[in-house]
Amino acid sequence: MGSLDDPKLWDYHNRLQMSLHQNSPPDWQTACQILNGMSMPDMLDELWRIKSSSKLDGLSVFAPRASGVNTARLRAGIGALQLRPPGDFDALVGSLPADQQWSIMSVCAVTQAPPNLSPSLWSKYYWSTRSLPALSLVASYSPESGGDSNKSKDDAHLAADIATGVSANYRPGANPATYTVTVIYRNFDKWKFGDDDTELDVIHEPNISVQLSPDPNNPATYQAAFSLINLHLKRNWGLIKPDVEFSLSPQISQPGLGGVPSGALQAQIELHVTSTISLTAQTSVGVGPAMKPGDPPDYGALHYGNVSFSPFMIGILGHWDPP
Repeated sequence: MGSLDDPKLWDYHNRLQMSLHQNSPPDWQTACQILNGMSMPDMLDELWRIKSSSKLDGLSVFAPRASGVNTARLRAGIGALQLRPPGDFDALVGSLPADQQWSIMSVCAVTQAPPNLSPSLWSKYYWSTRSLPALSLVASYSPESGGDSNKSKDDAHLAADIATGVSANYRPGANPATYTVTVIYRNFDKWKFGDDDTELDVIHEPNISVQLSPDPNNPATYQAAFSLINLHLKRNWGLIKPDVEFSLSPQISQPGLGGVPSGALQAQIELHVTSTISLTAQTSVGVGPAMKPGDPPDYGALHYGNVSFSPFMIGILGHWDPP
């Protein structure tokens, strides 16, 4: 079982306590967001503690309306600790990866045990469920599988990102903003290394996007990309202990319909403010057709023959996942 001696879990626990007990009515939305950022075993531990404080039923009523979280995963975790789980509990559990199903069913074994196993007594029987052997299907790196992560593939799904940014070297008096809509294969990783706190992903989240600009000299740009390498440092949501991602991404872009494609390599830093909002900074080097006399000026990049350099773009990124 997760120990509150772990500073990260202790911080989660304290924030949950404040959201549920220092607000009237409780701040259910914040509680759902905190739980959403935890691993399934750790989330189940905290839900066990919440049950002992008689807040679980209130949380279960609010959970379907929570925004910016995986509501199916959250409702499945809550249902595992309820004597009367929701009617669609089996479907909720079935939509989760195998390792998360295993954690939930381990807890269900406790909720179906004799009633003298009260949450307030911190039952040794419950603690022992965390030491059960993991299923062989739980994702991990193995040479035999080529390092494929079953967990990440089971979790993978189509989603969308919406971003706005400001480019360097924009023309004085022009609108420097760009707007990008991206369809992304969220949580897909070909290979995954590391642990829950620090992950190194290879071939991460392929995506296609359309970039628009208010500047009439900059046509709409269509782009396909993926993160060749993505380093994810998971610390906590927020600006004090942020989750940070460093990525290196090859890209293929086409300016406007009928434009000549070009290639680029982009480096990006993404700082997660919440589960749905991030701040980004990026730079890239591209190879494509050289600028010709009479071409509209490109104020967002420096051109050296067929090579272009975009010094930086900073922006705000919004993540959307289907309910």
